[in-house]
Amino acid sequence: MRLLCVLLFASALSLPAADAGSKVMEFPSLKDAKRIHGELVSVDFILRKGEFRADDGKLMPFSMPPYAIMKYKGVEADLREVPLGTKMTFLMLPDTEGRLTRLITTDDGQPAEAAQLKKFREFTEKRGIAAWIDKTDGSTVTLTLFSGDAAAFQAAYKELLAVGKEARTCVANDELRTWNPGVDGERGTITEVNKVPTEYFGSSGVQVTVKVGNMLEGFRRGRIVRVFLAGWKAQDQFYGESLMGYGFGRMLDQELVENVAKGYPEQFPFRTDYCNAHLPWYQLKDDVKPPPFSEHTVVGELVQVDAKTGSGQLLSELTGEPVNFNLLKQHTLKYLGADPPFAQLTTGQRYRFELYQDAKGAFTRVSRISDDFSHASANAITARVTAIHGHQIHVAWQLPLVKDYNGDMQRAPDIANCILQVNDATRVWKADHQVKLADLQVGDVLLFNRTGELPGKPSHCTDIWIGEDTHKLVTEKLRKPAVAKK
Repeated sequence: MRLLCVLLFASALSLPAADAGSKVMEFPSLKDAKRIHGELVSVDFILRKGEFRADDGKLMPFSMPPYAIMKYKGVEADLREVPLGTKMTFLMLPDTEGRLTRLITTDDGQPAEAAQLKKFREFTEKRGIAAWIDKTDGSTVTLTLFSGDAAAFQAAYKELLAVGKEARTCVANDELRTWNPGVDGERGTITEVNKVPTEYFGSSGVQVTVKVGNMLEGFRRGRIVRVFLAGWKAQDQFYGESLMGYGFGRMLDQELVENVAKGYPEQFPFRTDYCNAHLPWYQLKDDVKPPPFSEHTVVGELVQVDAKTGSGQLLSELTGEPVNFNLLKQHTLKYLGADPPFAQLTTGQRYRFELYQDAKGAFTRVSRISDDFSHASANAITARVTAIHGHQIHVAWQLPLVKDYNGDMQRAPDIANCILQVNDATRVWKADHQVKLADLQVGDVLLFNRTGELPGKPSHCTDIWIGEDTHKLVTEKLRKPAVAKK
């Protein structure tokens, strides 16, 4: 089966708005899930998203609700622990638009492996057990803890989940990311332990009430928290995984910064790509700068460009639906990290299009176009080659070096993994010249452009640039004509 990477930072754009900010507190029944067998081809560890390729060849993007937990080697596993290319059954639920995009768990048909379970327990205890808030009353918070295996969960933590035991409750978001557990959390004591139904997936079967010293803003019904049990060290998540990045420099990857439209939908009086599906989209007004998150982003392949009229056509990714569009008077174009004229955008490649509705309600008015190279550059991420298997290039997405608490430069853990598909037509560049595809090596740092993922036509890389010096060189080269003309 041919595999490819559909860049994970666009995954959210392929999923409907309402799911991300939903506060519906209801565990699903596995009986309602559709089981689809396929291969895992990309994962975003931080935003809990990814893609798998079904056995019929269709690429399936997914997003995991807060209670969702993957299974690997017969037991619970974090996304980081499941290798790309793993064949398994994905249990999917429909989103608000009826598309199968919500992954609740997986089944690889393997017997339970003790080593994997130990790894997952260690991973969880460093970050706290995820839960949602059922209710608050005075100085108490009542929580239902999440688990994909209620029996194993209760066997592991029964002694710690008892009346009188300490529990530190830390505010998190729907991606299970915390801010700063040392501050955004409250030490408390468990005052009540109740059993709750386990026939619905995600429920650990344990509900606890914790008496806290202070009621934090994030302690509201339906909100997500992480709970550190007695003897566990409440610590910050890694840089990039944490919503705050305490002790490090400013987060350069804007897609990892807290998404206010997703987390605080009530602040937006219009629909966004992340929330408020019940509201109308923002309507552009003459000479008024549109507010943040008001655009609708579509990923697709650019197939036509008419520089004279400022119009063009794209094919929407996954569906192949043609969309005729017109550039707004005030627009931004990004290609290879530079700002070229419309005529210089290469067709047959994948771009992100930020769109607004026209008078008929169709999304045809474009405010911004950006290729994969530019999108990665703007977010300060690069893809490091981890393995090469013929025409499949495994890469890990990494953040730039950042100063730690002591002023030392450190590399944060990888934030995502994916597989790039290449072919004999893929061009590979190093410095100012083209090299052979065979010259790619494990450890190389890449940026790339590729075709869109269309029905019956999987995406593949058109160009790959090796090394950060090459990335800077190609951008500078594209900017020179504009500088010279001035």
